[in-house]
Amino acid sequence: MRMNAKLFGIVLCALAAAACSGNGDDTPGTGGTGGTGGTGGTGGIQTSTVTGIVVSRDDNEAAVVGATVEVFGTEISAITDGDGLFSLSNVPNGDVFFVTTATGNWGTVDYYGVPDETANGVNLRVVPDDEITAVDGALDDRTISESDGFVDIVFEGAEGGETGMISASSDAPFTFNSLEEPQIQNGIIVNALGEGELFFSSVDPAVGTVTATVEGVPNVTDCDVDESPGTTYPIMAKSITIVYAGCRPAQ
Repeated sequence: MRMNAKLFGIVLCALAAAACSGNGDDTPGTGGTGGTGGTGGTGGIQTSTVTGIVVSRDDNEAAVVGATVEVFGTEISAITDGDGLFSLSNVPNGDVFFVTTATGNWGTVDYYGVPDETANGVNLRVVPDDEITAVDGALDDRTISESDGFVDIVFEGAEGGETGMISASSDAPFTFNSLEEPQIQNGIIVNALGEGELFFSSVDPAVGTVTATVEGVPNVTDCDVDESPGTTYPIMAKSITIVYAGCRPAQ
């Protein structure tokens, strides 16, 4: 089952989302009811209509007007209306990356299984520029450039100390401590709900795609990257690519 992305969970949880599900319970559905599965598709590919809403990852969780939502690798796109809502027709069924961008924000690259995880609508998100600037300013010897991408590994079921790596060069990964401050380290700090994030900045979009690996805490947790098409994730400039990892008690 798909997990929700936190996106700078603690600093943005005031600013953030998924674990504000706890993360504020960022359950999709605000964006309206999903479309029914289509019969179309060139070559017999089944398609569906996907509806949803784009929101800003800040204290207000405001709907974003004029955001662009695209189905990665296709020409399918839509622009959000005055309520932040969108509708995409003829979306291929299966694991699909949705690329969301908006002026004055960092975009996101997130995926859902269509239509199983989109039937009730999807909640996509962007991160205001000033929130990224605040994180940048809190980290020494680092400059986050809009020409680079981000990778956010979202852990669920973690206990603290889990680690992750990506296949591309990046700045040293950072997480958030209990004071809601970003700190550079290879492990993650988790909240009471057993969730946490590990961020990799300054990833060059020229690499095209990355893979990710995660490790649990020895004798405490086992973790795996899950629910991704081939575990390969697109990297785009001024966008945060979300990777999901699930952890469970070590066997």
